[in-house]
Amino acid sequence: MAMPTKKLDKNEIMLVQIDQHPQFSYDPYPVSQSGQQLDLTQSKIVLEPERETISFDKIPHQLREHTRAWISYASHIYSNYALHSHHECWRLLSIPDDIAAEDIAEKIQEIYRELMSSERSASTKSILRMMYKWCVEEGHPYFDEDFYDYYLDSIKFGTDEGKGLDVIMEIPDRGPLTIKEERIFISTLNSVLPETLTTHELQGLVSLKCAQVLGMRNIQVMRLKFSDLQISDKGVHTLKVLRAKQRGRTNNNVYKIRPITKTLAKLISSMKSRYEDILGTKITDDWPVISEYYSLRDELVKQQVKITKITYITNQFRMAVGLDFKVTNRRLRKTFCSRLIAKGTPMTVVAELMDHSDLQQLDVYYRQSHNVAKKLDDILRSQAIDIIDVFAGKVVTPDYASQRGQGIFAPSKNLNLVKIGSCGSTTPCSLQPPLSCYNCSSLEAFEDVDHKEVVDTMVEEIKEVFGDAHAINILQHKDFLAARKFADMFDRGEL
Repeated sequence: MAMPTKKLDKNEIMLVQIDQHPQFSYDPYPVSQSGQQLDLTQSKIVLEPERETISFDKIPHQLREHTRAWISYASHIYSNYALHSHHECWRLLSIPDDIAAEDIAEKIQEIYRELMSSERSASTKSILRMMYKWCVEEGHPYFDEDFYDYYLDSIKFGTDEGKGLDVIMEIPDRGPLTIKEERIFISTLNSVLPETLTTHELQGLVSLKCAQVLGMRNIQVMRLKFSDLQISDKGVHTLKVLRAKQRGRTNNNVYKIRPITKTLAKLISSMKSRYEDILGTKITDDWPVISEYYSLRDELVKQQVKITKITYITNQFRMAVGLDFKVTNRRLRKTFCSRLIAKGTPMTVVAELMDHSDLQQLDVYYRQSHNVAKKLDDILRSQAIDIIDVFAGKVVTPDYASQRGQGIFAPSKNLNLVKIGSCGSTTPCSLQPPLSCYNCSSLEAFEDVDHKEVVDTMVEEIKEVFGDAHAINILQHKDFLAARKFADMFDRGEL
C-alpha cells in the first residue's frame, strides 16, 4: 500500500484507506515511553536507546497499516523491548502476497489456530491474542469478532483446557450472562423509562436490546438505519440487519430480515423521536439509529458512530440504571448463542441465527454437541439454585390433598389435560397456572403424576409457538426454571 506522498504535520492524523473497508486513523508521530518521537510514515524505525529496529517492510503488506496503527497505540503503553516483540508477532502472520482480499480473514484465522496449537511460548500467544482483540475492538478489517469470542478468548495457555465452552462460561464479565445476571438485566430493561435517559444512555439501551433480542454484533448495530425498521400488514415488526459474515464478499450490502419484539421496535422509534427533539425538525429514515452525538455541544450529526462509541454508550446505560456487573453487546451475543445451544437447538439453526455463513466458528461449542448442550444445561440449572433451593409446597396423593383450593390442570403428552395437583390456599390467586404453581408454597403436587413430562410438554409448546430464537428468553423466566428444577427433583425421587 502506498504511503502518503507528503510529509504530514505532527499534529495531523493520518487516514489510511484499506481496500474497500472503512477508514481507520492513527497518529503517525507518537511519542514512546522513552520520550522518542516516532515517525511511522517511514518504512523502518529504530527505537532508542535500545537500538531495536521495527521494519514495516517485513510485515505482510496486507497488515502493514494494522501494524503501524498498533505501534502508534502501543508506544504510549509498552516499553521499546515490548514493541519490538509485538513487531515480531506481526511478522508471524505470514499472509501470501497473491491471496484474494476476501480470503485474508480466513487465512489469518488459520495462522492463529496453528500458532495457538504450536510449541511457541505462552507470552507470544498472549501477545498475538491481545493484538487480535485490539483489531476487533477497533473495527480493523480482516479481524473477526466471533473468532476472538468463541476461540481465542476461550484458550488457557499451557494447559489442555480452555478450548471449549466450559472456560467461556466461567469467565466473569466476559462470558455469557449468568442466569442471575440475565434476570436482573431483563428486569431492569422492563422497568426503565426511556424518556428519563440521556441521549447516550438511550442509545446504549437500544444497542443492548438489539444484542439481546437478535444477538447482533457491534458493527451490525452501528450500520442500522431507521429505514431498516419495518412493519408488515399483519403487524409484525422486522429489522433489516446487515449480514456481516458473508464469506467471499467484498461489500457489506447483504441483509437479512429478522422479526423483532414490539418493545425493540418501540425503542428504535423513540430514538428517532429523541433526535427530532434535539434538532427541532423531522429527520429522514436514512439516519443511523445510533448517530454521532456530542453531548457537551448538544450537537447531533448524521453519521454512524465508531465501535469504541458503542462501548461507551452501553456503559453509560449500565451506570445510569445501576447494574453492578458488566453488560456489553458481545456478552449478550454470547448469551444469545449459549442459550440456544443449551436448549439443544440444531447447529445449522444456531449458525443461521448467529449470522454465520458457515459453521466453523461454532466448532468450539459443538465439538461434542450433546456433551456441550448437557454441560450448558447443567450450568443453567445450577445457577437457578437461588430461585428454588427447596421445594416449598407438598407432594401428596390425591386422597390426601386438602381440597381447600381448586384443582390444577396442565397439558401432558398429546396435549391431554392432567390434574397435576391442588391449590392449598383459599385466597384468590393472580398467578398463571400451571406454570407459576411449581414455584408456589401452596402447591400440593400429586405424586402419581409424571411432572417431568408435563414440564417438557410446556417447554415444547413454547418452542413451537414462539420459535427457538424467542423461546430461549421465555424459558429463562424464573417460573420455567423453578418448574424444571421441581420436575428434575421429583424425577430423581428427592421430593
